[in-house]
Amino acid sequence: MERDTTIIPNPSELEHQFEYINSLIEQHRASAIVRVNTESLLMSWEIGQYISGQLKSARWGAKVVSDLADYLKRMNPRRKGYSKRNLYNMVYFYEEYSADAFLKLTGSLHLDEVVQLPVTQMEDNGIVQSLTAQLVPSEIMQSPTAQLPKKFPAILSVTSFTNHVEILNR
Repeated sequence: MERDTTIIPNPSELEHQFEYINSLIEQHRASAIVRVNTESLLMSWEIGQYISGQLKSARWGAKVVSDLADYLKRMNPRRKGYSKRNLYNMVYFYEEYSADAFLKLTGSLHLDEVVQLPVTQMEDNGIVQSLTAQLVPSEIMQSPTAQLPKKFPAILSVTSFTNHVEILNR
């Protein structure tokens, strides 16, 4: 018969080990929240960019944006946050934060160097936008007055889309 040779650590050592596991969970949960927020902001940026381009080129009007909101609701009735009003919030988010004045200001302050999120500190892959944002939809670029898409300023990731909408509307 085999003897059980398991070593039972003292309670304070166990507490220390449990704290370590808990800190790993909290660290990775926080990292996941930052990544989800950044992806959500990128999505809002790209949607705002696309709709803005369609509105400015006169391909779309308010009725089309309303139709888009209805379409998105039909495609997934449980999905929230894509009402006509919120789609226009995405346009406003994109237009205000892609404005030359804002980009010059944030560029002159070197905010991306000073305020880096933990996620951006861990990996340097050089991509500031998702791949879909780097591709230019051909229908937007058909207009001779269309501009190339602007990069998403990383500093915007420090807070949520809801907070940005609140800030922009004040």
